[in-house]
Amino acid sequence: MKALVKTAKGPGHVELKSDWPKPVVRPGWVLVEVVASGICGTDVHILEDTHKNWPPVVLGHEYTGRIVEVGNDCGAWKVGDRVVCEQHTLACMSCDACRRGAIHLCPAKRSPGWGIDGAFAEFVLLPANLLHKVPDGVSFRTATVTEPTAICITGIDRAGIAIGERVVVVGPGPIGLISAMLVKAAGASEVVLVGRASSAKRLEIAESLGIKTHTLKDNVSAVSALGDTFDLAIDSTGAGESLTLCALLTRRLGRVLELGLANQSEVPFNINAATTKSITIFTSLSSEYSSWDRALAFMASKKYDPAVLTSIYPLEQWEEAFADVESRKVVKGVITPQDISVLDQTQ
Repeated sequence: MKALVKTAKGPGHVELKSDWPKPVVRPGWVLVEVVASGICGTDVHILEDTHKNWPPVVLGHEYTGRIVEVGNDCGAWKVGDRVVCEQHTLACMSCDACRRGAIHLCPAKRSPGWGIDGAFAEFVLLPANLLHKVPDGVSFRTATVTEPTAICITGIDRAGIAIGERVVVVGPGPIGLISAMLVKAAGASEVVLVGRASSAKRLEIAESLGIKTHTLKDNVSAVSALGDTFDLAIDSTGAGESLTLCALLTRRLGRVLELGLANQSEVPFNINAATTKSITIFTSLSSEYSSWDRALAFMASKKYDPAVLTSIYPLEQWEEAFADVESRKVVKGVITPQDISVLDQTQ
């Protein structure tokens, strides 16, 4: 089968193979024909070899498709089901996180796309216990964004959102845009997305969705323009300057949620900006089980549809797709091994 493979450690070493072995189904696992898989920043980091990986390994972890073969002991799953899948394969089930039910935080887990073979391919083998069914009426194109949506929901759950609260989101990347869409749909009275002038096209997308935007020059002018009374501020960047801006924009006794990961081990942060307001800072990584079904249910309700963020590329054009994601030409690049029209199927 065709598959995009990280063949060896080191920068590069990613090739589109035409003869990669098709996965063989086994007990507890199902074989899924891939319809589409989104490109995450992690995939770019694996290409650059700045994220952990175990080559040779097929990339791609934000995927959706249809079951074509079911192994023994897979419960009620059947051929033809449309599915997405959590990324927590090979969690040890014995560490502190796993025993608390937080398998998404298991340090031993080996997610598809870097720890085991992923879905930039024609087929992917997935564990039945981590599957979620895509509801009728939700297109494959929309379902491709389930994984980052679940990540945002997990984080927002930690920080909380009450009807009528005012929210500011810093960083108009995929996580920032999805977070802004979610809190708006969840009942925020005002949502403002902050980004630099270089993100003008992404800010335009937000405005087309009814989300207010602010073009960032510096933190001081942002506070002057937006005020410091937001109930919740979400940083999607992982940059210390952005986290500081969130603290500056938040009201006293407000809340800040960090959803980003820094590119370095330490970042500068103005702790006084948070402490003098007694702000609560939450961090969040990956996605909990319940967030997946809720993400899909929200999509099915038609109150939230992230398909507008996607740009579709054939598997053979993976290099162009990666380049467009890295250069921020597109918000969410999506690779498909099938005819693009299949992404619009809703059952």
